[in-house]
Amino acid sequence: MQELLVRLGYGVYGEPVPPSDGRPAFSVRERLDMAEQFLDPAEFEALDHERDRDGFIRTTDQVWLQLAWAWQTRLAVTPLPHVEAIAPEARFGPTMRPEIWTAPFSTTPAGVSWIFHSVDVWRMDNTFLAEWTNTGSPKVILNYRDPRDVLVSLVDFFSRNNGLTFMRYPESAIFGPVLESIEDYGKKLDYALSDPQMPLLSDFESAISFLHHPNVCRVSFEELVGPQGGGSREVQLNAVRRVADWLDKDVDIEAVSDSIFNPGSFTLNKGRTGRWREAFAPRHVKQFEARFGHLLDTFGYER
Repeated sequence: MQELLVRLGYGVYGEPVPPSDGRPAFSVRERLDMAEQFLDPAEFEALDHERDRDGFIRTTDQVWLQLAWAWQTRLAVTPLPHVEAIAPEARFGPTMRPEIWTAPFSTTPAGVSWIFHSVDVWRMDNTFLAEWTNTGSPKVILNYRDPRDVLVSLVDFFSRNNGLTFMRYPESAIFGPVLESIEDYGKKLDYALSDPQMPLLSDFESAISFLHHPNVCRVSFEELVGPQGGGSREVQLNAVRRVADWLDKDVDIEAVSDSIFNPGSFTLNKGRTGRWREAFAPRHVKQFEARFGHLLDTFGYER
């Protein structure tokens, strides 16, 4: 999904690690507008983008980060990657206007796709939900994957089997050491299927409302991955077209589809559908269906 959004012309902010050409980039005009709207008036007056371009870039980078952190709080991202946003009174950057906590989402910079793995819609800022309900904007996309493959991916991620170097707190602090201490892969899966805090059940259940919402575009990993990941080219083309139409993007669907399976992507590990079939023993199939079988039914995956 990240690669698709980058190919559709978006910069990406959130939990994924985008490619260099997918990071948000702002013009001087966009930086000035953002600073004027959200930076403390006295600090804004001190900006001089002509005489001190480096200082202007540094300060407006901080304005963007604080705005982004504030929206992580307002969107009830769980877990919150940046704990500073929990305490907005803390001085971790230039002084901001209080409007950073009340302005509509439409005042955030254009062309940025906000991607989060888990949000709690029931704790979202009500002004955001009202804006979304009344205007249909921002456009919301729910991207999901076979929960069994997600579980395998989680085990790989937390036990450092995938070669990635970043951490995701608080889970990495707990699940990482636990799973690293278990040598047998089957027993890793046993643990993941038994720990009630493993982030699978709650994340999928919190997405069920979006799955049925008429103002949400739904697309699965299996649809997007295409033949390189074990999927279908026709299904991939239809999925890319559906997302592009949803975002009002007029693009070459064939060319975009050709480019979204990126082996060099920072977070792509195997990129294949049905990995759980290789990893699960018969006992894991039974354990999964006993605990998570309803998710397979709800999201349309065969048992």
